[in-house]
Amino acid sequence: LSDRLQAEPVRRLLQTLLLRYVWMEKNNTTVIEKSVPELKVLNKPLPELNPSDLRPLAKTFDISLNMEEEGNIARLLEMFGLPVTYSSRMAQIIKGGVPHQVLNARKHDEESLIIARAGAFGAVTIATNMAGRGVDIKLGGELPDDILRDVNRILTKVTENPYDLTNEERLDLLKKMDPTEYGIYEPSVNEFFTYIENNKQVRALGGLHVIGSERHEARRIDNQLRGRAARQGDPGSSRFYLSLEDDLMRLFGGAQVEGIWKRMMIDDSQPIELGILGRLVEQSQERVEGSNFDIRKHLLEYDDVLNSQRTRIYSQRDRVFTKEDLSDDVLDMLHTELQNRVNTALKDEEGPWKLLAFLEEVQPAFEYEEYAYPSFAYRLLIDEIRNTLPANAATQSEVQQAVLSLAEKALTAEREHTLHSVQDLLDKTADNLQSQIVERVEALDNFFSSINDSDENSEPRRPADLVNELSDTLRIPVRLSPEQTRLLASADESLRANIQQQIDQLFTTLTVTRLIGALERRLGETINLRPADLVSLTWQDISNRIMDAVESIFEQRNNRLLGEQGIIQRDLETWFERESFKIDDDRSLTRLLVNISQGTKTVFDAKTHRKAVKRFTRLNYVFLAARMIEASTSQEINERVLNHFENGLDVLEAARGKAEWNRLLQADVTLGQLDGRIVQRLNAELGEEKTRELIGVKIADINPQDSQSIIMVFGKFIQNELNRQLLLRVISDQWVDYLTKMEALRVSIGLEAYAQRDPLIQYKSKASDLFKELLSDVRMGVIGHIFTYQMRRASYLEAEGESVGEEQPSEVRETAGSSSNKAEQQSAGKKRKRHH
Repeated sequence: LSDRLQAEPVRRLLQTLLLRYVWMEKNNTTVIEKSVPELKVLNKPLPELNPSDLRPLAKTFDISLNMEEEGNIARLLEMFGLPVTYSSRMAQIIKGGVPHQVLNARKHDEESLIIARAGAFGAVTIATNMAGRGVDIKLGGELPDDILRDVNRILTKVTENPYDLTNEERLDLLKKMDPTEYGIYEPSVNEFFTYIENNKQVRALGGLHVIGSERHEARRIDNQLRGRAARQGDPGSSRFYLSLEDDLMRLFGGAQVEGIWKRMMIDDSQPIELGILGRLVEQSQERVEGSNFDIRKHLLEYDDVLNSQRTRIYSQRDRVFTKEDLSDDVLDMLHTELQNRVNTALKDEEGPWKLLAFLEEVQPAFEYEEYAYPSFAYRLLIDEIRNTLPANAATQSEVQQAVLSLAEKALTAEREHTLHSVQDLLDKTADNLQSQIVERVEALDNFFSSINDSDENSEPRRPADLVNELSDTLRIPVRLSPEQTRLLASADESLRANIQQQIDQLFTTLTVTRLIGALERRLGETINLRPADLVSLTWQDISNRIMDAVESIFEQRNNRLLGEQGIIQRDLETWFERESFKIDDDRSLTRLLVNISQGTKTVFDAKTHRKAVKRFTRLNYVFLAARMIEASTSQEINERVLNHFENGLDVLEAARGKAEWNRLLQADVTLGQLDGRIVQRLNAELGEEKTRELIGVKIADINPQDSQSIIMVFGKFIQNELNRQLLLRVISDQWVDYLTKMEALRVSIGLEAYAQRDPLIQYKSKASDLFKELLSDVRMGVIGHIFTYQMRRASYLEAEGESVGEEQPSEVRETAGSSSNKAEQQSAGKKRKRHH
């Protein structure tokens, strides 16, 4: 559009308009309705219009195409209905084009200045879109601040406050003043007069005129653009132009209008101004708006899926904030997760040992002072030992014999489970080995067939190239002697058998090597088998040799641990000499079982080459414990585990309460310094009168009976706050990950359309599955940390306005598992301190 307002296109346009005007004068007509063959040469786009095509027509009308002649300028002024006073302005436009400003995204720095000058007299502004620019267009343009400042300085001579006057009032006062009083501000006053005069001319001409080069697909945008004119009582007008080639008309009814236009034989230069066309455009815009509305509505259906899920998650999160006691929620999650896992564990061919391993991770054994609680697997073992001993007090030898018997059963259960697993592994490995060999042999047959089927006229290939091609085909390195390499081109059958033998040996060696390495890592001991010695055997013989080696390892382990002078026997004697033992004490039995299940060995560090002592597990109880519950139903196991966990949470509450009591005891504080929520709970537990009696007493001076009740209140409060923190953390973390998954699903779900499936339906289905996984992950995140989660702060039991004691890691420690030794706990404590 900016190029069309340059001098040459403007002159070309004025020439065509002048020729049409002269033709209408000669034919005594004011409007060209039908197509005129004589003027057909003018119906071309301006860039394609050649002046040489216009000259014959100009000679026919006896006029000149020089638009700067006075006669042509007079005709143009008459044609546009302009007074003669505009002759000079018309001459300037013919010479230099129409002065204008272009406003687009590249001129954002001067955007406001361009819009402010858009209402000046004779100003032409071309903009990508004038709607929503944020700056109002003033008729007459924007008066510069320096001019207005100079005018106000002059008016201070005749009025006290010229800043509150309107421009018309300033003009009246300036005209009443003597021009000699303007002084040095006379140029500014003259410019002010010119501005006022131009403002009047703009209003006289009709104000701001908005020209739309096309109709937008939304009526809202067109109305916003029309709203630029005739604002706040100012005069103004607008006109929109639409081409039949525009997208709006091309998609909605343009062909129909074009057909009508051609049948009417109307001249191409005549714009269509019909009411039916306006209604057609509005109908087209309504269709587009309706289509866009449907798109937005369809997209909103995608958002509704996530919004409903968000509402559910946020309601649960708000419940965590507001609910006072969250123990029931945690137990409900625990019950739901256990039901799912118990049913799955009982269907497993290997037995429920995976369930016990999971429960061991969720709730390891822990102890603190007089509070101790074993894990579920250790509970099964402890009950088994007690069932084998007499009801009355058992002797030390009876206890040792019961523990040795349990260790023997554990080793036997582990041996049988391992042998069964190794046999399954051997069967699966055999199938995998056979499939790989068959695949390579088929590729070898195809390769030899291609050699035999090669065209005799084709150029022979080099033997080295054939060997490389064969290696690439089989995806293994093929080793051939020079004689065999020459025989490869003839596809010799004996050579084929040799290559097949290489395939068998290579994959058998590789498979056996990996298998032995996997078994050694699993057993923690070296298998005295060399893959090179097994390659020449059949797979059945290889399996037998491996099974014999594994059985030999367990036999050696049994002799080493449970023989007459076995390690466990010696450890038991040493342990009974060192420790006091009570058969009814869970802590003593747990320590005893942990002690005999773990051993130490001397190793050398590969990096530092220093000798070190490494702990390892020599007895694995999980397979024996799994046998103890194999005959139970899922409901029985579920109730048994749930009762065990509920009792464990009660013991853990008491232990945490005691740890907090000891911390406050060292801080030497009173109950009155504690959190107000604790005081409320003490009122409910001890009564208001008793609480008022103890409120000012030092912790150390409280009697044992009352202290036990206070410890229980401490434990319940801490456990509840731990549940609250854990639920909030898990829900927040899982929800953030879930939003990432949903965004990825929304991006990729459109591909379902290629499979003739509705993406929205598939999105809802997959979102439902993902949400179920989210709830499961939240449950698992809570259950997996409920017994081991540590608060981000040492306690909420702090004095008002001051800290009670130093922040410390929890003193409730685990007793089972190699990861809970003292050195690692100290290291973890140091890391937490550095982190905080």
